[in-house]
Amino acid sequence: RKVGGGKWEGSDFALLRIAYAMLWRFLLLAGLQAAAAWVPSSSVAGRLAAGPNAMPRQMSIRSSGPLGPALRPHALQPCRRPARALGLSMGAVEDIANPESLEWLPPAQLSKDTEGSGGDVMTIPLFPLGGYVYLPHSEHTLSIFEPRYRALYNDILFSGSRRFAVCTVDPKTGSFSRYAAVLYLKELKEVSEKTNDAVKFVCDHEVIGRVRIDKILNPSSWMKADTYLKVEAKDVEDEEPDEAANRETEIKLEEEFCRLVDLQHELSEAVKFTKGSVSNFKTGPGEDLWATIRMWQNFQEQKLLSIQVTLQQDFQAKLIAYLTKSMGESKIPDVINISDLPPNLQAEVKNLQTRMAGDMAPIQEEYQRGMQLMMQSESHARRLDLLRGLIKTELGLLDVKKQIKSMFGGEGEDKVRKDEEGM
Repeated sequence: RKVGGGKWEGSDFALLRIAYAMLWRFLLLAGLQAAAAWVPSSSVAGRLAAGPNAMPRQMSIRSSGPLGPALRPHALQPCRRPARALGLSMGAVEDIANPESLEWLPPAQLSKDTEGSGGDVMTIPLFPLGGYVYLPHSEHTLSIFEPRYRALYNDILFSGSRRFAVCTVDPKTGSFSRYAAVLYLKELKEVSEKTNDAVKFVCDHEVIGRVRIDKILNPSSWMKADTYLKVEAKDVEDEEPDEAANRETEIKLEEEFCRLVDLQHELSEAVKFTKGSVSNFKTGPGEDLWATIRMWQNFQEQKLLSIQVTLQQDFQAKLIAYLTKSMGESKIPDVINISDLPPNLQAEVKNLQTRMAGDMAPIQEEYQRGMQLMMQSESHARRLDLLRGLIKTELGLLDVKKQIKSMFGGEGEDKVRKDEEGM
């Protein structure tokens, strides 16, 4: 919005971002529907790897916050018919947008304790850790303070196994993800004296594999917090790869990533990959691709942080103006209690918290879903497909952004760039 030679306002560009995101999702939905209309139901290219009995699946729209509608298939049909004939990873795009694509265990609070199966069945401690997905071949440091997890570390050290499973938790239902990372304890430091027993251990770990959880043996302990959970699980092993077919996909993926990086720099994106990241973009099986997936996870985390900063900017400006006027610029405190603010600013804090929850939660859920689907994958080909879906979605957003920015050009484009660089 620019009237009579006036300046572009920050709110105008926030609306512009929302507009092009909504437009891209609309175009993506229209493309899927058009593809479904002409891809024959008998076409192998129009079916998923689920098998020859795959059936068409109708598309609908669900609300996904300020970024517009997301794709979600009806649950009435057993499978989708994506536009594979177009060379698009639309099955992966649908899965990432669809909450029903994830596998969850029954909620622990509704389950009963059970005896172990015995024999050669794997029993392993379970440590549920919120919404963060721990990817294979990554390293992590955890601070341990709860009594039940102090006991867990004592037990894995005493037994010599030094390993446990970590799953995510659905914030809406409290269910645990069926697929979990296996963390191996590399180093443990006793820090209770330094922290006055607030923290018992600081531990370094490596993610050495994945497991599929069959059942929780003592779910009642989750609510009682009397001890750590134990589960029966199986190692996740990849299917035998089709190296020739995978290599073709790997080459396409590398080309698409190069185009993504070029487009990010052309548009001066606030959050972007460096040019040097192209050489670090590995697509080979095993640790190579997992490292690339981790790089993408870092990118998503930075985008979320950028969105959060953007949402906070307007309020921060008002807060600083109020504090400068009431206390003087040199006396602005480092910490401010919300209760000390005037009623209008207190109301804005609450509105900001509500808006951040409403705006960021759907985006965060989709980012997390993509990583959880990586954990559920049982082949290198599936992970390549998922990563292509993530990159193609990002490319589509940037393509639409480029078109919209070109409609304004000149001062408008420069202002958008400066606005984003200030995030």
